[in-house]
Amino acid sequence: MKHDWLFKNATVIDGSGGPEYRADVAVSGDRIVEIAPAIHAQAGHVIDATGNVLSPGFIDVHTHDDTNVIRMPDYLPKISQGITTVIVGNCGISAATATIRSDVP
Repeated sequence: MKHDWLFKNATVIDGSGGPEYRADVAVSGDRIVEIAPAIHAQAGHVIDATGNVLSPGFIDVHTHDDTNVIRMPDYLPKISQGITTVIVGNCGISAATATIRSDVP
């Protein structure tokens, strides 16, 4: 099987609370499809991850990004930091039902 991405020799911290471990990680499309001590499959991109950590995304539990997540659904500033989930509506404010001015006809 040919994967899109193959990360070799990564330090994996999987979020389970267990210890870190060294592994290869294969990704096809937007899914992790294999994690193993050694993966010998073909891949479109092979990354030597020696000395780097692979981990699940991080959750930013206290943000004031309410309108930012509406304006920028991809929210690259957060994604580039490894944050895959933001919690909004903190401190008694929320953008729920808000209309962004640029969206008003």
